[in-house]
Amino acid sequence: MTDPLIYIGLRSIVLILSGLIGPHSVLASDELSLPSRVGSMRISLPSHERILIATVLAHPDRYQMRDVRLTGTIRAMQTEIITNRMICGSAHERTTLTLEDDSGQIEILDQGACGKNVGALKAPMLKTGQPIDLLVQIMFPTSLGSSGSSVEATIRYIDLVRE
Repeated sequence: MTDPLIYIGLRSIVLILSGLIGPHSVLASDELSLPSRVGSMRISLPSHERILIATVLAHPDRYQMRDVRLTGTIRAMQTEIITNRMICGSAHERTTLTLEDDSGQIEILDQGACGKNVGALKAPMLKTGQPIDLLVQIMFPTSLGSSGSSVEATIRYIDLVRE
């Protein structure tokens, strides 16, 4: 008598879950709403407020260990192979981008296979002069011995600017 009830309950759960997953997968495949996987949640890039580069550089302590959305044009890029296996266990590519918006320039780092970029678009796929939309994590070293601290921005997600 309880077996049919369990079967009906499990079937109901499967139908409910498929109803929740179905529309989500359709949204995820929409070219204009590419979601990034940040942690265990899907968050769309446009849901983050765009911050000017000059603001991040002027007040890096406000953005320490936070994800920040930057939009700009790639002015320079350099990809190198890191062979030091102590960093992440294997050789990997590291790409440095110089991103520029109307307020200034900042260097942005993509650690390749050892990094935090969770999107399908990787930095080596980009070209100089291309406008991009980024989610980056800001690190501001605050060591006492450093006289001129710099901001480190690590790519979490890249998207092309849609016009």
